[in-house]
Amino acid sequence: MLADYHTHNYLCKHADGTLEEYVQHAIKIGLNEIGLSDHTPMPNNWDLAVRMLEDQFWNEYKPTVLSLQEKYKKQITIKFALEGDFFPGTEQWVKEFNSKSDFDYIIGSVHYLGTWGFDDPQFVANYDVKDVNEIYTDYYDHIKRSAQCGLFDIIGHCDLVKKFGHRPTKDMEEILRETFKAVKTSGMSVEINTSGLRKPVKEMYTSEKILKILSEYGIPLTIGSDAHTPTDVGRDFDLAKQLVEKYGKGKISIYTKRQRSEVSI
Repeated sequence: MLADYHTHNYLCKHADGTLEEYVQHAIKIGLNEIGLSDHTPMPNNWDLAVRMLEDQFWNEYKPTVLSLQEKYKKQITIKFALEGDFFPGTEQWVKEFNSKSDFDYIIGSVHYLGTWGFDDPQFVANYDVKDVNEIYTDYYDHIKRSAQCGLFDIIGHCDLVKKFGHRPTKDMEEILRETFKAVKTSGMSVEINTSGLRKPVKEMYTSEKILKILSEYGIPLTIGSDAHTPTDVGRDFDLAKQLVEKYGKGKISIYTKRQRSEVSI
């Protein structure tokens, strides 16, 4: 059993391909499930350059996903999902928006520290004028709070802050443990996101150091390619599977109507 739970499409404005093309590639490579999980709309058109409008969600994204579920039901299971953003101050809006649809799961990701889109190449120079240890501490505080807010099911790319290769100079063990204790308490899973291999850091998101902590705490895993083009669906899953075998007892989590179950890969 293999599922890619993190994919995007042209609606987010920084990916290529239609929803159907992602599904078709998943079928081509033999996946059992694919999650369609594009970036969620946000209030007041916040961060609109990299996400769909709310009208697009209702008029295009949701009906297309439901249509594809029916069209391809004999070939693959398609999950109706979103990648949500944890951005302090928007929690109530997000809660109300999420409640209006019957999602299978929602990924909770942190892309902003204050007004700084720290994973955006446009703003990478900010790493050179900020204290890298403070950046990491702030980032993991946001990850912890994203787990505690109760809005999401899966922690997305939980060490995204390393994307451009910047590393802390102090030991982060205590902060990581405090963060993932909160994740454990939340009942969430954490994704192994293969897209880090395609970024400057050239490393899977969710380092083996973190995977060891997740394994110790018994935190379940999902796998996602974070595909921004159809051919990225399932990319490097051979490597992800090895990590699941090593740190997840060979099992991944799948979701239906926001209820988690485990399957062997």
